[in-house]
Amino acid sequence: MATSIPAEATANADRFYTVVKSLNNFDNLEVHGVIATLLLPSQEDVCFVGTYYRARADIESILQFQNPKHFQAIAMLARGLFELAVDMRLLEVIPNSAIKMKEFTDVEKLRSARQAVAFKTANPDADVEITSHLAFIKNNADRLDNVQRCLWPGVQRVYHWSGLRMRQRVQLLKAPFEQLYEVEYPQLSWYVHPGLTGVANLKAETFTYLCSHAFNFAANAYVEVLRAVIRKFKLDKTSENIEKKIKAARLFPFADTPDQVDALTRSMQ
Repeated sequence: MATSIPAEATANADRFYTVVKSLNNFDNLEVHGVIATLLLPSQEDVCFVGTYYRARADIESILQFQNPKHFQAIAMLARGLFELAVDMRLLEVIPNSAIKMKEFTDVEKLRSARQAVAFKTANPDADVEITSHLAFIKNNADRLDNVQRCLWPGVQRVYHWSGLRMRQRVQLLKAPFEQLYEVEYPQLSWYVHPGLTGVANLKAETFTYLCSHAFNFAANAYVEVLRAVIRKFKLDKTSENIEKKIKAARLFPFADTPDQVDALTRSMQ
């Protein structure tokens, strides 16, 4: 991250950026190749893999940003990555999780279609085309209303496939999600929502430190995504010491001497 910001701030951002990159290298070597060759995936597999690929896309986007002026994009991507990591873990603990995740996609489309139609009805002169929305409602409303009643009984509005709000999700999952959500997630949210919190009256180097924080937060979330995939597809059975390799991938960017690199390498064996 070549900037005119103080050397210490830039060095920190470089280091945590490299942690994300190191984890991505681990992913490419140990995880992605296996996932890309899955045969006859189950519905549950599809949910895990789809969420994993969304997380990879976030990581690949984060790695495109190496300047403090991109602090908002980095923070938003890190925040989104955490939410995907929560989803990955929830897939392991919520009953009928795969069915709920799959059906929620259409339940949410139905809600959105109805909202668009309601707007057009209230504003007939609005330049809004609702033909596709009406067709979707006609073809799917009865089934999806029944699905919602069965999968989320008593819930008027399903905000998430788990049936839980975000705080409830992390409380269910406990460590490390709860601490990340309560302590660090709100600070990243300042760069998603409007307002001047997080930007007003700050020194220029603050935004470089923010990038360090967001990169580290993203790395923590990415590790949880990778661990969920490893558990789901039992990659520890085919890749020896895979958990040690994750830990080493996180620590390699902090190795400043050949001896430290050698010690990390030996720890993976």
